[in-house]
Amino acid sequence: MPPTLLQFILYFLRLGALGFGGPVALTNALRRDLVETRSWLTPDEFENGLALAAACPGPLAYQLGIYCGYIRFGILGGLAVAVAFGLPPFVIVTAAAWLYVRFAADWHLRALFYGIAPAIVALIINACWNLGRRTLRADRIAWIFAIAACAITVIVQRELALMFIAAGLLGALVFAPMPQRPANAVVFIPSAKLFAFFFKTGLLVFGSGLVIVPFLKMQVVDQYHWLSNQQFLDSVAIGMISPGPVVITATFVGYLLNGFAGAAAATLGIFSPPILFTVIATPILLRYHKNPRLAGFIRGVGVTVVGVLVGTSYLVALQAIGDWLTALIAIASLVVITTWKRIPEPAIIATAGAVGVLAYQFAAR
Repeated sequence: MPPTLLQFILYFLRLGALGFGGPVALTNALRRDLVETRSWLTPDEFENGLALAAACPGPLAYQLGIYCGYIRFGILGGLAVAVAFGLPPFVIVTAAAWLYVRFAADWHLRALFYGIAPAIVALIINACWNLGRRTLRADRIAWIFAIAACAITVIVQRELALMFIAAGLLGALVFAPMPQRPANAVVFIPSAKLFAFFFKTGLLVFGSGLVIVPFLKMQVVDQYHWLSNQQFLDSVAIGMISPGPVVITATFVGYLLNGFAGAAAATLGIFSPPILFTVIATPILLRYHKNPRLAGFIRGVGVTVVGVLVGTSYLVALQAIGDWLTALIAIASLVVITTWKRIPEPAIIATAGAVGVLAYQFAAR
């Protein structure tokens, strides 16, 4: 029986509120629920949507959800899903940011993030491995792109947008013949400026929402000095342990910089590009996504993302791992993630936070 728009909205409200585990888990949930269980989409429709979501800027699962709404109910469905999927994590992360600001001086909060930060590093490293394994494979040219991007990220430590564009243009030439593969005081920043910044960032987030990390680290911390390194790590931690897309990290950052207005502006900015690309450009992309040059551009960007993510993992680790205990937490988290894959990431982060609270008074001094 065909679904109603209300059923779609209620489903994505629930997924946004309870969908932990990042892009892979959310994508698997969408496939299981919409294709296999409810038959709201055909397997071909889902696969086409997955390919488009991977090819366009925006968090993978969020953009895939908008595509599903668009396919069934047109523009209204796409916009309805965009709001329903993004609203619950926005509310949750905004509340977390309020608590963070209110209790910033409490040592228990500092201890909690002391333990969480190295676990986040382990999760990012695992994401690098998974993304690289799927993206680079045995392609030597792809490895060259990734290694170069990693080196530039570590050495230059600045704006990376031009590198992505250059990689895409070079990839259009190099990869085109290939077959297409399917806590300190913070600065006050005006809401309009936050919206513009996160809109630009949203245009350059491909695939996993963890790709937002390089742009936030290089600009929010190193270039503009809006946040400290610790505040940045705390923001990424909140984004990863919250339900919904990982890019909800932008909401937390926005709140730290301008309260609720900043959180709203950052959220609208980071989610606007995937909404626009899906609702406006989906018909065009469905028609031309097999074009060799376009496929080459997409691959050039995709393999560069891997290198940037690896380089950023190193930079984040320098700030998150500062003593023997944080190093031990990072190593133990990585072992658990790679050995016992069924253990949910929020459970790993919660355990790391508990260790931080228990040991902070002794290890961090």
